[in-house]
Amino acid sequence: MGTRIVFLVMSAVHRADSIDQLARSLQPHRVLVHHDFGQTPDFALTAPNVSFVPDPVGTGWGAWGFTAALFHSLRHAVRDLEFDYLQLLSPSCLPIKPVDRFRAFLDDTEQDAHFGCIDLFANRDALMSAGFRVFGETDSLLYRALFRLSREYFGPSPGKLDTDGVQLHVGHAVNARGAMTLRARAALAITGAFRHGAIGRHPFTPAQPVCFGATWFGARRPVVEGMTRMFEDRSFTAHFERVFAADEFIVSTMLNRLSRHPGPINTLVNTFEHARPQWLGDGDLERLRASPAWFARKFVDDPQAPSRLRVLTELAKVEAPALV
Repeated sequence: MGTRIVFLVMSAVHRADSIDQLARSLQPHRVLVHHDFGQTPDFALTAPNVSFVPDPVGTGWGAWGFTAALFHSLRHAVRDLEFDYLQLLSPSCLPIKPVDRFRAFLDDTEQDAHFGCIDLFANRDALMSAGFRVFGETDSLLYRALFRLSREYFGPSPGKLDTDGVQLHVGHAVNARGAMTLRARAALAITGAFRHGAIGRHPFTPAQPVCFGATWFGARRPVVEGMTRMFEDRSFTAHFERVFAADEFIVSTMLNRLSRHPGPINTLVNTFEHARPQWLGDGDLERLRASPAWFARKFVDDPQAPSRLRVLTELAKVEAPALV
C-alpha cells in the first residue's frame, strides 16, 4: 500500500483557487486545511482530497495563534485521521517533484522526521541572530535590550546566510585591526549568559537546547504524536507563548528531541528579503529542478501564474487538467 501521507496546509489569506490547485497537485493523498475564517470568511475548496480542521483557531503573522492553530490541527490529525507521515506546507508551497516519488522516498528511508534545526547553544550566529526573541518576551524591555546587543555584535553591515529555512546574520563587528570590537565581545558575553536557565528563565539546557528553523516539517506518526504530547506539557510550552514567531523555535526544538533518525528539511524556502522569503519565479526553475527538496515556497498567489504552471507541469509532472 505504501506510506499513507497527510499534507497539512495552514491557510488564512491566500486565494481558495490557489490552495485548490496545491491540493490537486498532491492527489491522491489527503490534504487537511486549517483555515482562519476570521481573516477570510468567504472561502470554499473543491478539490476532492481536501478536508478542513474543525473549530479553527485565529492566527496571525508571528502571533501565538498560529502555533496554537498548528498544534490544534496536529491533534485533530492524530485523533481522527489514519496516516503514516504528515507533511506541513504553507499555502504558498508547491511540489517540485512528482508526489509519487516522494512517497517512494518515504517507503525506502528509515528517517523519521525531516526539518530544519540550528542549535542556539552551539551556533554563535544563531544565538546572536535570534536569541533576543527566545530569551526576551516580545516587546519587553529585555527583548529590546537584547536586540540592541544583537545589532552591536553584528555591526552596521552584517553578512546573511539562508539555511534550514530561516535567515541568520553572520560574522561580527570588527575594529581597524580586523579583530572583534569590544562592544561586540560584550554583546556576545551578555547574550550568551542568557543561555543559563537561571538567568534566562527558560527550560533549555546544553543537553536539551532551543533550536531555530523553518516551521515546515515532515514527520512519521509516532513523532507527530510525541509533538502533541509535548505541547500539552506546560513546563515546556508556556515559555514559547511569550516568543515572537514561536513556531520557528518550538517545532525544531521538539523534533530535535523526538527524532531518532532525522533528515534534512523537505521544503526549499526561497532566499529572504528582510523577514520574509522572496517570491519564486521563472528564473528560479533550474534551481528548483536541481534542489534535493520535494517542495518549495513561496509562489505567487495566482493559480494561473506561468511560474506556478511551469513548476507543476515540468517538475511535479501534474497533468494540465488538474490545474484548473
